[in-house]
Amino acid sequence: MRTKSKLTAAALATIATVSTLAYGQNESSTTVIPKAGTAQEKAQAEKLVNTITKGTVTVINTFQGPDGMVAIEGISNKILPNGQRRKLFAWMTPGGGAVIPVPAPLLSDTGVNYTEQALIAMGLQKKPEAPSAVATAVAHGAKTFMVGNNGPIIDVFFDPNCIYCHKLYERALPLIQAGKLQMRVTMVGFLKPSSADKAAAILLTKDPAKALAYNEAHFVKSTEEGGIKPITKQQPATTAAVGSNTGILIKTGQEATPAIVFCDKAGDFKMIHGIPGNEGKFLNHLATSAKSILPDGTCQ
Repeated sequence: MRTKSKLTAAALATIATVSTLAYGQNESSTTVIPKAGTAQEKAQAEKLVNTITKGTVTVINTFQGPDGMVAIEGISNKILPNGQRRKLFAWMTPGGGAVIPVPAPLLSDTGVNYTEQALIAMGLQKKPEAPSAVATAVAHGAKTFMVGNNGPIIDVFFDPNCIYCHKLYERALPLIQAGKLQMRVTMVGFLKPSSADKAAAILLTKDPAKALAYNEAHFVKSTEEGGIKPITKQQPATTAAVGSNTGILIKTGQEATPAIVFCDKAGDFKMIHGIPGNEGKFLNHLATSAKSILPDGTCQ
């Protein structure tokens, strides 16, 4: 999964997003806000963070995680050119002995994502809308195109410079060509300065699916750049459509790609950001067990 996040030199990570488990967020998923950390836990976090970052990061809040883990919300003391300061996140181990300096998923055996809960509590991540609401927004408000002609239809948010979208496309292509899976693609643009104009270039062609295929066939993995050339002359309507598409992506709770919305075998909506470690198994599951998302945004 690709986001705009970067690591800080001080060894704490800026806000990043994390994937859900077990093939996606359920329609009925709810977010439980974790309890605030104790005064002792905050003091431990302040001491540890101050030592690691040499005083360049201030701890704002702490939240209790599972088995004594503590989520730390911090803020950089360095003022950015826009006058703001970067917010930071890390997990602290029980007793305050060490930190995990990235917002990596902390998952229970039942699929509870404690990192996501903490990020939402800190206001660093938006609470996601229900997958059905996202599917409806795509159906009625997004500029999309189809890749494939047969098989279950899934919705995919796609940035032309997203290497994980590229990996998803490569793994899904054999199923698409075999008529076992279809993707309704919503092009977005946020990862790089060229992303929005490349997305617009794809949407402006007579055959966007063919243009996307070109982008992926010429994808440069070393620089994470899609192969299509960005538009050189602004097209207000198409640029606005890319912006609107990206706005719908944000409703998923994470500005991250790929984001996938699908209907499971029971006809329930699910949503996932990124692709599971065994993406082949996941895609085969969609091809054989998923139902289609219809043009009106409902499950078949």
